[in-house]
Amino acid sequence: MKKPTLSFIILTVTVLTAASAADDVSSQVLDIAGHPVQSNVQYYIIPAKTGTGGGLIPSSRNSKTDDLCLNLDIVQSSSPFVPGLPVTFSPLNTKTKLVQLSTSLSLEFDYTVWLCPESKVWRIDHSVQLRKSFVSIGGEKGKGNSLFQIHKDHGDAYKLMYCPINSTSSCINVGLEIDDGLGVRRLVLSSDGSFVVKFQKAYDDSNNKSHPKSNSWMLFPFS
Repeated sequence: MKKPTLSFIILTVTVLTAASAADDVSSQVLDIAGHPVQSNVQYYIIPAKTGTGGGLIPSSRNSKTDDLCLNLDIVQSSSPFVPGLPVTFSPLNTKTKLVQLSTSLSLEFDYTVWLCPESKVWRIDHSVQLRKSFVSIGGEKGKGNSLFQIHKDHGDAYKLMYCPINSTSSCINVGLEIDDGLGVRRLVLSSDGSFVVKFQKAYDDSNNKSHPKSNSWMLFPFS
């Protein structure tokens, strides 16, 4: 039996390395510019389809209360000109710098103006009374009710999924529900459909300064 030649070994290693690199690239989440989404960097989460509203902002579930921090859910702005508040992604694997598909992570609003005592980390709030599960704030990074994943949808679009354990088998779609009374577009867990999104980097690279774009100056809380 002939021993493998050096050239054959080099070729095999090259092919395997290229295949591994291709797998890594295909599993990366990309922003609207086609660049890999990075952990702990600000992004806007915007609807994949233009003209269907704006980005994501916090808003109280209780319209008749003076406490605007009570039951603070995550909703979609009705205006396509409002990109929402910037969000950062914190993978459960803290060593990774790029956000990968179908891997557990926490999301957090990254904004200096924050008037509520709760944390800005996203979590799932199960309402027994309303029989719904809302995407809210007040979570803790790495905890089960604050673990999400990004999955591929169609084309260059993505969907968010709630995955309380580090497994794709337990994931539930994050969908969009329109409140009949108020017209609020609220993020909820859904077995029917998902809120299809894209990711836009929250600062302008043209002048090499990390500052939010002008649309995000609006003060919190939102109504």
